[in-house]
Amino acid sequence: MKSDIMKTFVMFSILVWATVGIYASDVPSAQKAVADGDFVLAATHIRNAIRKDPENMEALALGAKIYMELNIRDTALSYAKQVYDDNDNVKEHVILYAQALSENGRAAEASVILRAYYRKHEEVDVSLALVNALVAADSLKTAELVATTARNKFPKSASAYLALGNLYFNSKPIPVFELAIQNYDQALQIDPTDVQAHFNLAICYWRMGNRETDDDLANEYFSRSLKEWDQVTKLDPKNARAWFEEGKILYLGGRYSAAATALTTYRELRPLGTGEIMASWYLGESLYKQNKCDSAKQHLDDAASRTDSLKPKVALMMAKCSFQSKKWKECVDYYTLAAPIKSRWENQDYWFFGVALVVAGDTAKAIDVMAEAADRDPKQCTFMFRYALLLQSRLSYSRSTAIFRQRLANCPDSLDSKIHVFIGNNFFADSLVDSAAVSYERALLLNPRYSYALFRMGETSIIRGDVEKGTSLLESVVTTAQTSSSPDDRRYGNPAIARLNALDLENKKWQQIVERSKLGTELDPKSVSAWIYLAIGQQGLQNVDEAKKAYKEVLKLDPSNETAKKNLKALGT
Repeated sequence: MKSDIMKTFVMFSILVWATVGIYASDVPSAQKAVADGDFVLAATHIRNAIRKDPENMEALALGAKIYMELNIRDTALSYAKQVYDDNDNVKEHVILYAQALSENGRAAEASVILRAYYRKHEEVDVSLALVNALVAADSLKTAELVATTARNKFPKSASAYLALGNLYFNSKPIPVFELAIQNYDQALQIDPTDVQAHFNLAICYWRMGNRETDDDLANEYFSRSLKEWDQVTKLDPKNARAWFEEGKILYLGGRYSAAATALTTYRELRPLGTGEIMASWYLGESLYKQNKCDSAKQHLDDAASRTDSLKPKVALMMAKCSFQSKKWKECVDYYTLAAPIKSRWENQDYWFFGVALVVAGDTAKAIDVMAEAADRDPKQCTFMFRYALLLQSRLSYSRSTAIFRQRLANCPDSLDSKIHVFIGNNFFADSLVDSAAVSYERALLLNPRYSYALFRMGETSIIRGDVEKGTSLLESVVTTAQTSSSPDDRRYGNPAIARLNALDLENKKWQQIVERSKLGTELDPKSVSAWIYLAIGQQGLQNVDEAKKAYKEVLKLDPSNETAKKNLKALGT
């Protein structure tokens, strides 16, 4: 019996100690992760430790520090308060709770508990914490008294000079940066490895550079700031806040490549979903500014998902990226999401949005958007040309002409002759043949050998009754197509041939039709009009076999061509 009881007791003891060992192992693991600078992993371990033993003050204190580092401030405050309530006579507990209060916007409360402790224990690190809390609470006169007293009492302590430096840095209404720097330098003379002193100096020099009107001096301050950041990251390469602050400063200074490097390091230490929300914004925009849209997207999306005000800004940037990568539907969706901040749109954005709408198939909305774009920025030559063509395709001829004319006024270039032809085409479509002829003539004044203008002028001349002039112009187009190697010149050969054949068909000039159509099939073996006129010409000459061959070529190219089918049947096929 006693033996069974003893066995049970021993087994129970083993289980208890094993459980305690499991609980305890999480705290050392968290401590090691903190020492390695891996606060995300540390949070996992400490969360397990606190879940298993919610009253473990060592775990709660470490948890408060970890969560403050990760900017999870409410949880940090909860843990720090439990530690402070457990024993408010321990300096580390007091400073920890005060820091958590300050980071949660309750600096006045932090000042009260620190002041109470400082009255009993005038220690330099407590004075530094108290000065910081008083400064955050705007109690600058009291902060100055505490700081100067600490400096006089602890003249060989770097913390005393840090406190004074912080006071001058936060002085109101105007910071006294020179005195702040003097005290930070004094702290570094005492302890050259003081990371916080280098950290504060870096920010101080940056602020001085920002307010300096002399460019050379401003650049000198910026250089000094970057040197101090180098010191911080050498002394403490896993100091996430240092990488964030450096990245932010570089971002604000427009040094996007360097900013992205610093902020990428920060994100390695504080993965997405942790740390400073604005780090994702600064990093995303820094990458975006370097046209690294794919890399920027995840960071910009993270910023937008956690800050509603950033959503339309991110959408605007991603809209531009989508346009550049020709993701038209995505581009339209992003510009639609960016509509609430149209005041931030550049003129170019309206053009991008309009083009994306066209390609995505919403031409009606595209026209409205492009109309606004044209009003805002008519000197966007390529887009104005596309917009005028779009209006022409939608049969809005007068508006198309107006846009083409704006394009001519703002962008004189090699397209001018073509634009005059397109304006002529608008008039022609509206049955204003005389006005069309004037535009074609203007095109030919700029480029007398322009085949498209010659072709259109030839057609228009025939319609106006000047068949001789029209025929001559069309024949010149055919001759040019026959002798030129230019695709543009050859392109209009068959349309001119077809128009001339139509004239000869009325007069039954079969041989001319055959000769001209053979040339057309040489210029473009896939021209249906050339083959069908060749077939008709051969049929007119009673060359039945040749006519059949030509009709069959037509049906190879256009199996549904009714003329070829009907005439082949008439020829007995």
